[in-house]
Amino acid sequence: MVAMKSGALTLVFSLVLIVLFVGTLLMPVATATIEAFSVTFEPKYVDMGDPDLFPEIVTATIRFKSNEDYRVLEVNTSTVLLEGTVPAIPDSNSTGTKPPEYLCDFDGSGVRNVMWVKIYHNGMPPNPQGNYVVDLTITGKLYDGTPFTGTGHIQVKPKKFSGSPPPPPPP
Repeated sequence: MVAMKSGALTLVFSLVLIVLFVGTLLMPVATATIEAFSVTFEPKYVDMGDPDLFPEIVTATIRFKSNEDYRVLEVNTSTVLLEGTVPAIPDSNSTGTKPPEYLCDFDGSGVRNVMWVKIYHNGMPPNPQGNYVVDLTITGKLYDGTPFTGTGHIQVKPKKFSGSPPPPPPP
């Protein structure tokens, strides 16, 4: 009877080890995040004083290092986010190969809301000229699951107001 119990235990432990080993093989391999060489936005300068003057579309150009193959033609646009909240507009993307770059558009009101939060809610200090330089990070993934990230900035002329900051614009 003791031999039977040890045989059953051996079988159970063997099965547990096999399940752990197979599970390890099935887990996705962690890949290093690709860092963009540069990110630029168009427009480069916006005025927060008049919501009607804020652009409807903000275009981002993400450039990757040209000496490495980052497969930028394989960016999954549905995963591209500005500051983790504003998605790229579907079918607004294009790619170039020299240097490797990816262009996409974001909804202007979503970008404005993010900048409003950074400036007025988080209390970002202005630069010596009285303007703000708002850093905006874009993240996303290639179709093979490799993540990428890059940060650029937009200069902002602040809205002139007295008293406390205005409420955020309506969505």
